[in-house]
Amino acid sequence: VKALRKTKKVPGRITYQYVLLDEDANGNVTTPSSIDFVLTVGDDEEVYLAYECKRLNVTYGTRVRNYCGPYVDDGLMRFVSGQYAKGLPMATMIGYVMNGDNSRARRGLRKVMNARTATLGLIAELDHPSLPGAPIRFRSTHKCRPGHAMEVEHHLLPWP
Repeated sequence: VKALRKTKKVPGRITYQYVLLDEDANGNVTTPSSIDFVLTVGDDEEVYLAYECKRLNVTYGTRVRNYCGPYVDDGLMRFVSGQYAKGLPMATMIGYVMNGDNSRARRGLRKVMNARTATLGLIAELDHPSLPGAPIRFRSTHKCRPGHAMEVEHHLLPWP
């Protein structure tokens, strides 16, 4: 986020740990959660592009934990459930692939997402072409509630 701000080439304001405000029927306001970062353009803070980040393929000694379950359950599902970006048409997931094996991370995510198709309201998945060693990008479309669908762009970034 700090590097993006320094470039001054971002067409809006980037806010790290964007705190969501939730108002109940009595007018009480709570802060149930925060999004990793958002991009707002203009003055309407209800309209933003949300970015949720998760680690994938984390190495512990000789073992690699793929963490595809938490990526889907604790990241992607927050968009589908309306906890994040409620009513907005799109959002972004960033997966930091800690061992650099993007192909393995994508296979793991495909498997977990397919196993949770109904829960995710998964309508479609589309892989974007990518060069070997480059970030992998794909899009998923979800039915969030009657009359509302959301497209989520996924970026799997090899690390280091």
